[in-house]
Amino acid sequence: MNEDRSNAILICHALSGDAHVAGRHAASDRKPGWWDEAVGHGKAFDTDKYFVICSNVIGGCSGSTGPSSINPETSRPYGLSFPVVTVADMVEAQRWLMDALGIPALLCATGGSLGGMQALQWTVSYPERIRSAIVLASTARVSAQSIALNEVPRQAIYADPNWKEGDTTAKSRPTRAWPWRG
Repeated sequence: MNEDRSNAILICHALSGDAHVAGRHAASDRKPGWWDEAVGHGKAFDTDKYFVICSNVIGGCSGSTGPSSINPETSRPYGLSFPVVTVADMVEAQRWLMDALGIPALLCATGGSLGGMQALQWTVSYPERIRSAIVLASTARVSAQSIALNEVPRQAIYADPNWKEGDTTAKSRPTRAWPWRG
């Protein structure tokens, strides 16, 4: 991070992603981070010039509290009882992180899919704390057709015998996340 803390870039991941945006954390890593082609020395998000941040999202599939986390009241995974989390909630958690890091404003927020929605939300919720946004494969709203197309894989999950009304555990997860996978 530079002296005036003006070179911070927040890279936001999609729902099924995680904070491992680039590089390898250990020699045992089977693969680099999900955006390794774009983040690092001499790359689009050059870590010699920019302070790159990527955090897990609340309710995400990896590394953060979500439906698979243990509910302390029941000692079982939250499952469908996990509270609804909005993109605004995710951005609010990121804002807390920026405050903790002492970053007054982001140079940029970027991401694809849900990550792009987070970048857009930054411009809406905190326009004074962000200079730019790069939104990829994302939208501020979806059409009825898009909603209908997303219903197809949802119905495939519901039809899976391991769905069990969303009460998934490590031993019982839906096997058909998409209808075209067996």
